[in-house]
Amino acid sequence: MPCLIADSGPLIAFAKLGLLDLPTRLFGRVMMPATVFAECQAQAWLADAEAIRAAVDAGHLEVLADIDWPADMEAPRLDAGEMAVLSLAAHLGATVLMDERRGREVAQKLGLPVVGVCGLLLKANRLGGIGALAPLLERLHREGYFISPALTASVLAQAGEA
Repeated sequence: MPCLIADSGPLIAFAKLGLLDLPTRLFGRVMMPATVFAECQAQAWLADAEAIRAAVDAGHLEVLADIDWPADMEAPRLDAGEMAVLSLAAHLGATVLMDERRGREVAQKLGLPVVGVCGLLLKANRLGGIGALAPLLERLHREGYFISPALTASVLAQAGEA
C-alpha cells in the first residue's frame, strides 16, 4: 500500500473535522517530517494540536526525521515544513498531502503524486467512507481554512452536490 507524507495544513484541517484518521484509511501509512510535527504542535493547547499528538502517540501518524534537500538540486522558496515534506517524499517515493499551491507545483516538477484535503475528501466520499462534502467544506471555511470558491464548487460538482 502506498504511503503519504503530510504537510501541517491538511493535518490541521482533518483534525478540525474530526477526520484525522481519513488519510490513514485511504493510504494505510501516513507520515510527517519532524519539522511538520513541530509546526502542528506550535500551539499545543489547541484541540487540533492535541488530536494530532494523540494520533502520533497511538501510532496512526508517524513522525520521521527530516531529510536534507538534495545538494545537487536548487532549493525552492518554500517554508521549512513544505521543504521537509518534499524532501522526505522524494526520498521515499511517496505521495504528498499538501494544499499550498507553490509546494504542489514543486512536487509535480519532482514527479511526486500530490493530493490535498479536497481530493482526499472527494475520494472518501466516492468510496462511501464519508457523507456529504458541503457541510465539511463549510466547516473548514468557518474555521479559517482557505479553499478557493472555484475549488469548492468543483469538488461539490464532482460529488454531485452542486
